[in-house]
Amino acid sequence: MTPIQVSRLLKVAIDSNIIQFHITMPIEVDFDLGKKIKDKYKLRECVVVDEENDGLIGVKIAQYTAKFVSSLLQDDTIIGVSWGKGIYEFVKQLPFSRFPNLKIVQLSGGFFSENNYMVTPAHIVTTACEKLGGVPVFLNAPFFSPNLDTKNELLKDEGILKIYELAGRSAVNIIGASPLKKESTVFQVGMVSPDDIEELSSLNAVGDIAGYFIDEKGEPIKWSKSELYNGVPVELISRAPTSLCIASEPEKEIVIRASLNKKYFNTLITSKKLAQRLL
Repeated sequence: MTPIQVSRLLKVAIDSNIIQFHITMPIEVDFDLGKKIKDKYKLRECVVVDEENDGLIGVKIAQYTAKFVSSLLQDDTIIGVSWGKGIYEFVKQLPFSRFPNLKIVQLSGGFFSENNYMVTPAHIVTTACEKLGGVPVFLNAPFFSPNLDTKNELLKDEGILKIYELAGRSAVNIIGASPLKKESTVFQVGMVSPDDIEELSSLNAVGDIAGYFIDEKGEPIKWSKSELYNGVPVELISRAPTSLCIASEPEKEIVIRASLNKKYFNTLITSKKLAQRLL
């Protein structure tokens, strides 16, 4: 076979996603700091990625998370995924695999975002399935129901009940957290309005974990939309053998600390800058 023939076949394989090239950057881990966080908050595992370049830290955390989660997967595994920039970056870094019986469960209701469609729950589940060859399980409900009657009807839906049942048997749940700021993704995609932020601030909310707004002690906030949110309860998410939170930004300190104290997850993959604040 000539070099030209090889080049042509290689191009066809690349265009068909049979062959992919990934640039893998070296990932440094601060084991001592990770152990301190793990022991302080009684976690199952804590990985602290050591990267001073703020522009690279999110990608490196995603790469490490992809390797970590991939090591836990089997063909009959059930995993749940939340949404957001960090979660999307994680699914992008997943290696192409073939797990035809693996189920990937959407943990929160959906929404449309023209400018940020990549971070939407359905797109993240779809991307994860494309990477892992699994079966998508979509939560076919809006992020917020328009009223309580609609929410109560949704809770009777067999598809919604199946989501809850699968989430309860999930081996791995991957979630994120956001501080209560206008810069956060939940605000940028329009799921939380300026009025919502004002209301939540008046109730001492510090941010959300997997869609649930909490105070600095980790207690759920009762606000005008708290009963309208459609998503797997964070208490159920946290029961998975590996309930994993991805967080890199130092400004997430308060909401992550609150979530750690309330034990909403047992595994944390984070940056050195955020980890230092959590000690």
